[in-house]
Amino acid sequence: MSPTKGGKRIDRLPHVLSALVTLIVFGVYLMTLSPGVSWAHHSEDSGDLITAAWVLGIPHPTGYPLFCIVGWIWTHLLPFGSVAWRMNALSALWGALASGITLRAIWRGFSLLPDDTLNWMGLRTRALASLSGALLLAFSLYVWEQSVVTEVYSLNLFFFSAVSWILIELLAGSREQDNAWELRRSRLVALLGLTWGFALTNHMTSLFLFPSIFTVLAFGGLGFKPRELARAALFWFLPLLLYAYLPIRSRMDPPLDYGNPETWDGFVWMVTGKQFRRSMFSLLPYQSLHQIMRYNSLPLQLGAFGAFLSGLGLIKLLIEKSRHITLLMLHSVLLVAVSLFFLASYSIWDPEGYILPMIWSAALWASWSVPLAAELPPKLGPPVKTAVIMLLAVAPLFSLVAHYNEVDLSDNYEAIRFGEESFDAFEPNALVIEVRYERAFVFWYYREVEYADSRRDVAIVYIEHTGFQWGLDLLKRKYPDLVIPDKPLGGKNPDAATAAWIVRHNIDKRPIYVGATIDELKKEGYKFQAVGLLFRVFPPDG
Repeated sequence: MSPTKGGKRIDRLPHVLSALVTLIVFGVYLMTLSPGVSWAHHSEDSGDLITAAWVLGIPHPTGYPLFCIVGWIWTHLLPFGSVAWRMNALSALWGALASGITLRAIWRGFSLLPDDTLNWMGLRTRALASLSGALLLAFSLYVWEQSVVTEVYSLNLFFFSAVSWILIELLAGSREQDNAWELRRSRLVALLGLTWGFALTNHMTSLFLFPSIFTVLAFGGLGFKPRELARAALFWFLPLLLYAYLPIRSRMDPPLDYGNPETWDGFVWMVTGKQFRRSMFSLLPYQSLHQIMRYNSLPLQLGAFGAFLSGLGLIKLLIEKSRHITLLMLHSVLLVAVSLFFLASYSIWDPEGYILPMIWSAALWASWSVPLAAELPPKLGPPVKTAVIMLLAVAPLFSLVAHYNEVDLSDNYEAIRFGEESFDAFEPNALVIEVRYERAFVFWYYREVEYADSRRDVAIVYIEHTGFQWGLDLLKRKYPDLVIPDKPLGGKNPDAATAAWIVRHNIDKRPIYVGATIDELKKEGYKFQAVGLLFRVFPPDG
């Protein structure tokens, strides 16, 4: 075999392995995919997100314009499966692609090692370590969970993985400095700007990629020219124009118009996530520690073998004196810091999606456990290398088996049954008043998607929206026959007060169903008859 042919085959190997990992992971994800709208794995937002994608609407803050546009294209092009299944499959695709890109990042990261260490590893070991790291990421508990339901986090992980791969390519290229380096550097920096820009149109946690990007660009010895950075800044800015989707589409009054962001104030409220800001920095120190300890568990994510290997790899990265490897280590640590920041400061009950960057770093570290053996004395290095290779081979399989039953949603029909049975029970022109967001989102999905041709007579009032002026105005426009308060109601329990007010003023207009009985109305003689998990409301006698 000629050196040229052999070199080309080696160059193709990471592409082949990346495609193989993507296909394997996508297949496993499809086997464990939720069959429809779901509440499992903290996917209570799925009804909202699926509906927004199907109708080109606007979901909860921060609006997720890229997610909605890509979801609309995907669901209208894919010719089979329910709309909810199609969106779940799209999450699986993003998770699988993230795993494939991670393999490329790990493979390329090994190029930062000295030549003698890389030769000591060998091509097969390098391939195995890259495969193991990518599969450990794919079969970690939270990554897998977020990839079998409709959520924004598998797409977010895809962007984190893609940015990481580009940064590693820049570091490796600056070390090699071949004849084509300047052209490749220019293209990579432009791609970095474009990828980061698109990432910001999906989830604002991508802002926290800035320290890593700045560190690599500033200290990686890349030798940029001003015009390259200017072009990268332009490529970064262009995807942000997708946020114009929010006010433009809102002015068209789509079936789902969360926040009604057609005004400047509404747009800022939506994009900055102001609704949820009260949950930031609201944890007491002991609560922050509890949340970190509860969710920051590598054995839970990667399995015992994967966690052990991750620790070994981190040691290797920490003791390495190469500037480029130090920058890689800093990037991985900064990703961990992003996850820890949200765990310590954000008071939510479902932070799993925010932990995915930390899991990515842990998977990278695990793959770097092999080079650590090169630091050992000659008599210890080979047997330790063999042991590490064996662990790398079995760790992803161990994680797959350990997590499969816990993640598998192929037989999960709880939210589906709730939506279908509820709509079967609703009388014509029913008014449904719901305080629980996960139920309201399922109702939106069935009204606007599954039963759009037959049950749009049902009016759905999500009580939390009545606490905002835009929510009341939207209800008046959407259901002009209903009597809706002119302003949000106050008091000790505004949700119950608003629900009671709407019931009183509409009891003669439509059959009314509520998600929970209302004590205030009980005292006034209203009757509540259980219908599945809801209650049919009847006026007082006489």
